[in-house]
Amino acid sequence: MNIEENLIRNNEYAKAYIILQKYENLLTPATALNIGTIFRDLYRPYIESEK
Repeated sequence: MNIEENLIRNNEYAKAYIILQKYENLLTPATALNIGTIFRDLYRPYIESEK
């Protein structure tokens, strides 16, 4: 095994740090599937601005 292979095998990809979220202020399951989150507080729709 050469040096490059050794470096690749010994590296980690990433570690995620996720803060647990309280299950409050929730959306309905149908709405959550449409907008991509069940948490109403995390919903931030994209509004395209004119430039």
